[in-house]
Amino acid sequence: MAETGKYKELFKPITIGNVEIKNRIAMSPMCTSFGTHDGYVTEQFKAYYAARAKGGVGLIISGPVTVVEFQAKRHCNKPLLLYNYSHIPGMSEVAEIIHYFGAKTILQMGSGAGRQAKRAGMEDPTLDIISASPATYRILPESIPKKSVDMYARRGWPPPMAANMVGEIPRPATLEEIEMQEDGYANTAAMARICGFDGVEIHHAHGYFGFSFLSPRLNLRTDHYGGSLENRTRFMRNSLLKAKRKAGKDFVIGIRISIDELMPGGLTHEEVKEICQQMESLGTDFINLSTGCYDRWDSLFPDEDGTMLDGAASIKKAVNIPVITPSVHNPDMAEKAIKDGKTDIISLGRGLLADPAWANKVAQGKKPVKCIRCNFGCLRRLLETGEAIRCEVNPELGMEQYNPEYKPKPPFHRAWRHDRIL
Repeated sequence: MAETGKYKELFKPITIGNVEIKNRIAMSPMCTSFGTHDGYVTEQFKAYYAARAKGGVGLIISGPVTVVEFQAKRHCNKPLLLYNYSHIPGMSEVAEIIHYFGAKTILQMGSGAGRQAKRAGMEDPTLDIISASPATYRILPESIPKKSVDMYARRGWPPPMAANMVGEIPRPATLEEIEMQEDGYANTAAMARICGFDGVEIHHAHGYFGFSFLSPRLNLRTDHYGGSLENRTRFMRNSLLKAKRKAGKDFVIGIRISIDELMPGGLTHEEVKEICQQMESLGTDFINLSTGCYDRWDSLFPDEDGTMLDGAASIKKAVNIPVITPSVHNPDMAEKAIKDGKTDIISLGRGLLADPAWANKVAQGKKPVKCIRCNFGCLRRLLETGEAIRCEVNPELGMEQYNPEYKPKPPFHRAWRHDRIL
C-alpha cells in the first residue's frame, strides 16, 4: 500500500534483527478471550488477526501465550497456550494467516499474571497466587481513566469494578518455579519458530510476574533473584539467554518492559534505561515499551495519545536497537515521533480494535474510525465479566470469523518456511 506522501516516515520499512517490517505500524499484544477455554486457537482468533494484517499493519505482536502449565491455571483471561506439541498446529495457522495477509508477526510470551491475578477468575481458583514477593496491589478510584468513568456515569452505572480493586497477597515463587518459567520461555521460543513466527517477545512489563522481579518495591527476595539490580534482572537475563540458545541466535527475540513503574519505591526510569542497555548487550533485538502497573491504571490505559513518547525517546537514546512505543492513535503524532527520533515504531492496541484498517486508511489519506478510549467493550468485559472483547465503535470485533474477507483464497501464498525447523 503506497503512502500518500504526508506520512513518509510512518511507511518506511525497518529491520528488526533479520526481519524486515514494511512500515512503522505495529499491533500491540492484547488479551481477547478468543481462544478455547483450554487455551487452543479458534477460527475467531485467526480471523481477528487476519483483519488487522489485511488492514495494513507491518507487524502484529500476537499473544500473549502462556509458556508453562502452572502459570496458565493462574490466569484469569483465558490466554492461548504454547508449551507442548498439541498447541503447535493452531498457532502455526495463526502465523500463516498473518503472513498470508501481508504482515510479519512476533509472538508475545507471557510471564504469568503474578500478583495481578484474580482468584475468582482463575481456571483453578483453589490455587494460590505467586509473585516475586508477597506484595499486592490496590487500584485507587483516582487512577481509573476519566473516559471510562464518564462512560459508566452516562449509562447510570456505578464506577468500574476495577476502582478500589485490591489484589490478594501472593506467595513468593520458589526457585524451581522461577527456573521452570525461564525454561518455559526457551521451550516456547523454539516452538514459535517451528510455528513460523518471525520472533518472540519476553513480557516483563506493567506489574505482571516477570516485572515483579525487576521492581525493588515488589521484589523483597533475599536470594540471588532479589536485592541488587543485577539480581533483580537475573530472571529476565536467564530467560533471554535460554531462549536464544534453544531457538537459535538468528531468531528475533525482544523484551517488553515498562518505562517507569510510577510508584514510590518502584522501578525507576533510570534503572529501566540500564536494564535495556544490559539486555541489548546480551542480544535483545528490540524493546517494546509500556508503563506503570495495576496500581496506576491510568498509565496502562491512558486517555490521551503519546503519553509514553518522551520516556521512549529517553530509552531510544540509550540503545541502538528498535524501540516500539504504544498508545499513539494519531497519525500526525506518529509521523512526527518517528521523524523526531522519539521511537522507531508506534503501536496501537485499542486503536486497532476500533479500526483494523487503520494503516491502510492512513496510507490512503482517509480518516480511521477513532477509538473513544471508553474501555467498555474491551477491558470491562475481560476484567469484570470474563467475556471475549467487543468494541463500542466497531460492531465487527469478535465476529470477524463470519466475514469472508478474512479467509485466505486460492491460490495460496507459500507461508511455510523450511528454516523454521530447528
